[in-house]
Amino acid sequence: MIKRLRTHSGLMVLTLLTAFILAGCKNDDPEPNGGGANGEITATLPSTLDLVKGNPISFTQQGGVITTSDVIYLEKEGKFTPCEITEATESRVTFTSPKNMTTGIYKVHVSHGGKRILLGEIKITIVSKNIAIPQGATVYGVVETTDGEPVAGVVVTDGVDFTQTDANGVYGLGSSKTEGYVSICVPSGYEPETNGVLPKIYQRTTLSSSVPENLSFTLKKVGSQDNFKVVFMGDMHLANRTQDIAQFKKFTTDVTRYRAAHTGEKIYGITLGDMTWDAFWKNGYELDDYASTINSNLKDMVVYQCIGNHDHDPNNRLSYQSGINPLLTYISPAWYSFNIGKVHFVVLDNIDISPATSTDNTPYKQNFYGPQMQWLEKDLSYVPSDMDVYIISHGSQWYVDSSTANNYVIRGETRDQVNRMIELTAGRSLHFVSGHLHQQHTILPTDGAMRGYSHPVYEHNIPAICGDWWYSGYYTPGVPVCTDGTPYGYAVFDFTGKDVKWRYKGTDVDENVQFRTYDLNNVNFDNVTWKNLTNADALKAFNDRYVKAYTGSQHRNKVLINVWNWNTDSKIEVKTKDGRTLNAVQSYVYDPLSIAALTIPYWDRGGVNSTPGTYTTQRFHFFMVQCPDADSDLVITVTDKFGNVYKETMERPREFSTDEYKIY
Repeated sequence: MIKRLRTHSGLMVLTLLTAFILAGCKNDDPEPNGGGANGEITATLPSTLDLVKGNPISFTQQGGVITTSDVIYLEKEGKFTPCEITEATESRVTFTSPKNMTTGIYKVHVSHGGKRILLGEIKITIVSKNIAIPQGATVYGVVETTDGEPVAGVVVTDGVDFTQTDANGVYGLGSSKTEGYVSICVPSGYEPETNGVLPKIYQRTTLSSSVPENLSFTLKKVGSQDNFKVVFMGDMHLANRTQDIAQFKKFTTDVTRYRAAHTGEKIYGITLGDMTWDAFWKNGYELDDYASTINSNLKDMVVYQCIGNHDHDPNNRLSYQSGINPLLTYISPAWYSFNIGKVHFVVLDNIDISPATSTDNTPYKQNFYGPQMQWLEKDLSYVPSDMDVYIISHGSQWYVDSSTANNYVIRGETRDQVNRMIELTAGRSLHFVSGHLHQQHTILPTDGAMRGYSHPVYEHNIPAICGDWWYSGYYTPGVPVCTDGTPYGYAVFDFTGKDVKWRYKGTDVDENVQFRTYDLNNVNFDNVTWKNLTNADALKAFNDRYVKAYTGSQHRNKVLINVWNWNTDSKIEVKTKDGRTLNAVQSYVYDPLSIAALTIPYWDRGGVNSTPGTYTTQRFHFFMVQCPDADSDLVITVTDKFGNVYKETMERPREFSTDEYKIY
């Protein structure tokens, strides 16, 4: 088996001199019909060239050594393309360019005197039209539509500084190229071109900071975006293990099916980090593989990407830039922005792996790497005051695991940064959207943590596409869940102008199913048959956490309801069949199905010798109902923040087993 060798320490870029002087070059792959001695060739090639496709290419020479009887060869990625020399004078050589030429760095050879001689390299950028390089610009270009119309006012950034395109769609930026890319903020009414589903919103810089290079962009004009949907895709953790690719295809099939059911609506995707799993890059599944996987399984959709802690290069953390180089090579910048309709979306990286903050035991700190805050302030200065702002990052900003309901405060690491973000968005609604936890919580402006702000602030933590890292779906086929019992899946935000409604969509689960019920008379874990697990510490941990939680008389004739998209504006009503109303008490508990489908088979796999770290966790989106007896059927109604009503008639007694709750 041949394994690809990858290096993530940074792309090796050859910075060209303004002149290449070659004399007495060695015989390198002589042409079969060549002959005669090679004289001295002195040629000067431009380091960069903007070329309208089909136009000829010229360079200067001294002494007229190269003639029309010679042949120019352009080499790219090891492929040589012959080009006819149409004119050769004492001082100038002109040759044809290939019809299928694409943008890239080309080595230029000449076949002369029986020898193929390397003259140098040129970065050739294919353009629709030539433009003058703006004064002082080291990066420049034109932003135009697929029909060739210039797009004015497009915000362009190099990750540090900003500019906008002029009336002709032209921009110029005196960039130091420290971040290694240029990106555009896609304006409202447009969509980017895509590579599969990955948006073409950025380009890498390849020349030295002093050499101007053309980085142009093309947009598709789509008109009004007043109404659209965003599919938020939480942690994927693809690693080509535990049948994760097959399970992932169920998700992409579900998204495709959802889009087909909403034909005619504009639907975009935004990932929330951890597309891959850095611990398993060594096994051969990395970010380029993820790009191939998602492009093979989702079609005709724009999916913006966000980096997670497991998407940073595990082998190259000498600097922040080296750690994110694979992301920048294959996927996207670590921070950028785009507009859809009346909403401004900002993608940031709050996983700081810079050497100053990371250690062997703590490979990252959950805060925003320094330059992003200055960048964000500049970015928001270009956003109209009537646009709401969504800040996308992998890690949650407000999250404290507490036994007190709705106890959310800003994480200590990001407190100053998040408060600054809130200041910068005064006068509009601000939504933080994150993943990372593989669980769900939604904080509203009316909740305690948010009531001190002058404008509405929300946080949406979205459960994971992979559920519990694909384990439950692997060990208990048909029952994939997150650690809080939420089915694996994604969130759909439905925008009408700036107004937004959201709901959670379980993969292979009808979008109108928003909760799950358990008859606790039949839930217990005190008779688990362990096939492999013998470690005393692990067995005690399981007993203390899960067996005691569902053992004894405290839950007799009770029903547990897991409402995964719960927030404080939601309502729950439970009645018996004869109309008696029962009290539903918000509770901080473990999800029984997650224990059965995840914790037990995961802890028992192959003989665990220490207390495992992946297990079912307590959350507050549960409700406990005391029933009058063991047989009372219930009518359970959940009404979400937006008035959508979800109802289930629960027939009791109800069996508890993983088979009872299979979704496929």
